[in-house]
Amino acid sequence: MKPKNYLMTLLTLSTLTLYGQTKKCDETNFHSISEKVGKLTQNEIADFLLTFGEECRNNVEYSELSNELLFKLLDKQTELTLKTIEKEESKIELKTILEDLEEPISYTPDFKKLLTKINAVSVNDKLKGQVIERLKTADEKY
Repeated sequence: MKPKNYLMTLLTLSTLTLYGQTKKCDETNFHSISEKVGKLTQNEIADFLLTFGEECRNNVEYSELSNELLFKLLDKQTELTLKTIEKEESKIELKTILEDLEEPISYTPDFKKLLTKINAVSVNDKLKGQVIERLKTADEKY
């Protein structure tokens, strides 16, 4: 392979590998995400959602921070968060995210207002129903 072709291939692969690459349980961007809640893009929300995983359950710091951010995102950017979940459903661990919605750790939203916001969003009925069901369960517990 010619050096020029090799370099172009290497640069292309590097770009594809780095773009949007998110690791499970990775909380390195949580501070910037927290500061931008209300102004996040769909890609930023997707990157956050991709950090959720069953393997993160024993990581106390990650669990607290991700749980709090999840509720803040749903509260402040309800429509974009739900539409991002819907769009990225095949890539994210929806089951883990839904389990988190049932167990608020350090941030307890006004569930009635949040449920009203969620009901107003036009997304897949199955997804909306799952989110609402989990939030109602959380509301009963807290």
